[in-house]
Amino acid sequence: MSESLQPAARPTRVRWIIFTLAFSTSWFLYLHRYAWGVIKLDIKEEYGLTDTQLGLLDSTFTFAYAFCQIPSGLLGDLFGPGVVLTTIILLWSGLVAATPLATGFKSFVAVRLAFGVAQAGTYPNLGKVTRNWFPLSIRTTVQGMVASLAGRSGGACAALVVGSLLMGVLGLDWKQTLLAIASVGIVFGVVFRVFFRNTPSEHPMANDAEAALIGTEDSGALGKNVKIRFRDDRRAKLSFVFLNFHIFTSAFADVVFVYWIPMFLLEEKGLSKVEMGIFASLPLFAGALGGMVGGILNDFLIRKTGKLRLARGSVAFTGKVLAALFVCASLAFDDGRWVMVVLAIGKFFTDWSQPTLWGTITDISGRASGRIFGTVNMFGSFGNLAAGPTLGALKQHIGWGAVFSTIAAVFLVSGIVWLWIDPTQKLVDEVRVEDDAADA
Repeated sequence: MSESLQPAARPTRVRWIIFTLAFSTSWFLYLHRYAWGVIKLDIKEEYGLTDTQLGLLDSTFTFAYAFCQIPSGLLGDLFGPGVVLTTIILLWSGLVAATPLATGFKSFVAVRLAFGVAQAGTYPNLGKVTRNWFPLSIRTTVQGMVASLAGRSGGACAALVVGSLLMGVLGLDWKQTLLAIASVGIVFGVVFRVFFRNTPSEHPMANDAEAALIGTEDSGALGKNVKIRFRDDRRAKLSFVFLNFHIFTSAFADVVFVYWIPMFLLEEKGLSKVEMGIFASLPLFAGALGGMVGGILNDFLIRKTGKLRLARGSVAFTGKVLAALFVCASLAFDDGRWVMVVLAIGKFFTDWSQPTLWGTITDISGRASGRIFGTVNMFGSFGNLAAGPTLGALKQHIGWGAVFSTIAAVFLVSGIVWLWIDPTQKLVDEVRVEDDAADA
């Protein structure tokens, strides 16, 4: 048989191994991060820390996480996500194991700062992974699963795995519990290193047909002959400013589900700790499903309409507006359990816009996606920082109604902002060094 009549090779499916690694990375990220909230009361009692000190330790993590976003994204752009992700998985897992070595408030500050630095590069580099390994036709679906489904479910599982299983059923103390989950994280880091490669062309198990199916350029690292030039385009820059404002407002509102709902259910609604653990996890599980649905909806609308801006904007806008409406509706219920059911629906809709954000970043950033993801995540962390004292003051001086009314208003603003965000406006150009020198 002549070479021209040979059947074409079928694409390998290595991308789904990479998907499993990316999904697991996001899950472990939030399991390890949210474990802190479960053990905070034990740490408070053992070391005599005040509530103010515990709040400062929360902010210490966020501060370090915010300011290391861009540097860690830049490292991924320069060296590829593989080496960066392997390093930080092992590093943050090691810091979870080292947390019991702290002897007081100052040493906890040091551990929390280091933990924030270690986790900062995860999503900027996972964004590069989804761009390098998945075709545009399903990329936003994958991003929804990695960012929302994996991350939110990992956070929701923290109370169940750390609190209910390890500390409750197995009777481990908080130090033994952290060592247990850290050990699993370290093993996963080794597995990640063995099976992950930056691009299909680098992976020994992937064939040319799979690389052609994915259809992205080899973008694991920039290389010596390519550099990034930010475009002098007013529309692209303005769109990027609004994108950062969107993540600031979205992250601001999201804080209530992470740090305030448990207190709300115990203090305001009188639920037991067991009930609190169950019902406080509902919004996170709902958000996980919402992120997955939002990613699928993005890809469906892109294929159906062929209009990238319409598809992205309509999903993000409707998600945030519906979330605002359901947060407002929750104020009509007295029973804390029904409040959480309604808030879970709101969380479903706000998180179905998260894949839109990821997709838009990959749309506009090219091979600079690591540093662009880092910039956007940094502004999201600023939103987290601003929310803590703001929501605390509202709760203390006005009440819970003011907290949830504010969250609804912020969600609404976060959705309206999408009227000015255009994912078709590229933010950067890739310039070959020799061509750039010739133009000089």
